[in-house]
Amino acid sequence: MIKACALAALMAVLCGCAVPATAWKGEVTWPTEQSARLVAPAMEAGAAFAAAAAIREMIRTNPFPDLFWGCASPEQGLDAVVFTGPTPGLYYVVVDQRFDRCQGPRVRVLDGWYVYAVTPQGEVVAEAPSPPPPSSPTPQPEQTPPPAAPPPTTEGDVPASEPSPPAPSPEPEAPPPAASSPTPPPPPPQEPDTP
Repeated sequence: MIKACALAALMAVLCGCAVPATAWKGEVTWPTEQSARLVAPAMEAGAAFAAAAAIREMIRTNPFPDLFWGCASPEQGLDAVVFTGPTPGLYYVVVDQRFDRCQGPRVRVLDGWYVYAVTPQGEVVAEAPSPPPPSSPTPQPEQTPPPAAPPPTTEGDVPASEPSPPAPSPEPEAPPPAASSPTPPPPPPQEPDTP
C-alpha cells in the first residue's frame, strides 16, 4: 500500500512538472516595419482575455460537429468584437462567423453569432439568450353581425323603411369609423283611402 501511494505521489509530481509540448513547430520569422500588418487596435489586456475566453467558450459549447471543416484551427473561422456595457467590470464579447477564411461560405449557421459577458480575468459569466423566433400574427376571430330582425310593419301592412345593415366592426388596428349621421325616421303610416 505504501508503494502505491508513493508511486501515485511521484506521478503527480512528475506530471505536474512536465513541460507541455508547444503547438507551433517551425522557425519564427519576425516581421519588419514593411511586412507588419495591424490585426487589431491596441486594447486593454482584460479585453483581450475576455475575447479569448469567449472564443474558447463558443468552441467548447458548439453543437455542430462539422462547423470548423476546412479551418487550420477553429479560431481561424471566428471574429471577436469586445464592448463595455451597463455592468461595470464586465466585457461583452460578440463571436461571429468568418468561415470564408476556411474555404466555403462566410456563414455556415444562420443566427450563428454569440454574445458573452466575460470578466477581465477571462471568466465567462453568461451567454446572451437567443432572440425569440419571430411570431406569426395570431388570427383574429371573425366577427359576424347579429342576425337582422324582420322589419317592423305598420297597421296597413305597409313596410317601414328598412334600416341599413350594421357595419362590421373594424379590426383592432384600424381607426374608429367617423360618426355617421342618424338615419331619418320612418314615414308616418298612411291611412287607406275610403271611397
